[in-house]
Amino acid sequence: MNAVAGARSWPQGLSHHETYSISAVLEELRQDFPDLTISKLRYLEDQGLLTPGRTPSGYRRYSEADIERAAWVLAQQRDLFLPLRVIRERLALMDSARDPDLVPSPRGPRRARVAPDDVATVTGQERALVEAVAKAAGVPGGVGDSALVEAVEAVAQLASYGLDLRHLKVVFQAAQRQADLIELASNAVRGPGSPGIEAADAVAADCVEAMSRLFAAVLQLQFNWH
Repeated sequence: MNAVAGARSWPQGLSHHETYSISAVLEELRQDFPDLTISKLRYLEDQGLLTPGRTPSGYRRYSEADIERAAWVLAQQRDLFLPLRVIRERLALMDSARDPDLVPSPRGPRRARVAPDDVATVTGQERALVEAVAKAAGVPGGVGDSALVEAVEAVAQLASYGLDLRHLKVVFQAAQRQADLIELASNAVRGPGSPGIEAADAVAADCVEAMSRLFAAVLQLQFNWH
């Protein structure tokens, strides 16, 4: 993990797990910045505005937080015509959170796609395991996001204790039932147009966080008292 990510730079609310290749980042950001190039992303890195990690082979790897950070920098240039010096100063304040009024809320988890081979490289696991976990999680074609990386790492860790995917089937089934409940809650507030979609996404994100805490707490109670 890079130094800036290790210091939990802005945005703190997104994953700092370095998962995405530079081409995946480019594909994601071009939705909002169609003229973006790989050279531009590397230039932002040279200017100290982005600090992606590196694989042992030297390839760049970006996190969801890196993608959001790049989008914010590019928007400041495009919409406000701010020079890089000012953008760098604002990022420093946002990273330290010394000025809460300056710190924007991230737009939510990015859904940049990450291919099975990239997940295998990042996690050090076989592609076959990545595809098996993706299938169990209902990820079409095995192409997921950073959550797939975390799932593969968790499955590999549990496998080292003798708990393979056959034993974990109930976990994936429970997660699907939780996802159905979250969809029910988010659909209840979904309205027309972008505001309705954003409201539903916000509810879904809150529910995912609350469900995760509930599952962890109940699991700990079961372990402590049974």
